[in-house]
Order: sequence, then C-alpha cells, then structure tokens
Amino acid sequence: MALFRVGWRRSALLFIFLILLMGLFDPIPATAAEPESYLFRFGLGCQGVFPELGYSAVFNFTKHTSIQGLFIYNDYAAIWGGKYIYRFLLRPTHNLYTFGLVGQFAFYDENYILVDTPGFIAGLGLEFTSGSFIANLKYNLEIGYSTAGFPWGPSGPGLVYGGGIHFYFF
Repeated sequence: MALFRVGWRRSALLFIFLILLMGLFDPIPATAAEPESYLFRFGLGCQGVFPELGYSAVFNFTKHTSIQGLFIYNDYAAIWGGKYIYRFLLRPTHNLYTFGLVGQFAFYDENYILVDTPGFIAGLGLEFTSGSFIANLKYNLEIGYSTAGFPWGPSGPGLVYGGGIHFYFF
C-alpha cells in the first residue's frame, strides 16, 4: 500500500512539473483585463420626445441590455416612464438598438386638447460617442411608434422622434 501512495505522489509531482515546464515555453503575459465598456454603467442626462425635453437616467446591465427612466415636466407636457433598451449592433463609435418605453403621457395636442393616457413607444435608436473627446459622453437619436401620440401633434397612434445625451459615471 505504501508503494501505491508514493507512486501517486510521484505522478502528481510529475504532472505539476509538466504544467510549469509548459508555462516556460509559452508564457502568457499577466496583464489586467480592460474593463467592459457597458457592464454595470450608470449615466445621467437629458432625453426627449420631440419637441419636449426632460431628465433621464440609464443603467446598463450588460453590453446588450439596459433600462432607462424618463421624466419630462413643463407647462405643456408631463411624460414619465421606463424604457428597456436592447443593443444588437455594437461598434466602437456607434450602436444600433431597439427600445420599448411604457409610461404615462399628458400633453396638449395640436388642437390644444389635453391628452392624458398611459402609452407605449417602441422603436429603433442609434447611440454614438464622441470618441476620444469625452469617452463617457453618449448621444442618441430615436424613431418609434407611439400609441399615445406626441406633444403638439395629433393624439393617437403615430410616429415619434426623440434624442438625448448622457454622461456615464462608472
């Protein structure tokens, strides 16, 4: 039995020696990995549904998915809600994404009639960065289909446009 234990130890020692020897022939540099550019990032900024502009906060869960809170309040409109964003085309300078916004829409339409209804906007967006100028500053443009309409436009379903700018802190 003692022979078996010694043989096992010798095999384990030879295996460890072989791994160390392979490490000498093909060394891998020990460098820190570059942080993921979208993983758990939080940004604050402005976001709008044309022609109104408000405040916004974005939180990225992964490089593909994020959520956004939107709050617009002025004399002519009050819009608030939550948006889910899915980025499906990732490039160093720009990203293409789809989104869905669920919220409460209160605004005056083209006939100065108050529209106050829950609604949904689904659409397509383009997010881009200024590159080396400020890497954490991101801009976006959006087009979508709204079930509620948009301020100073016809009430009811229709196309809406939007855009925003966000600064990501971490």
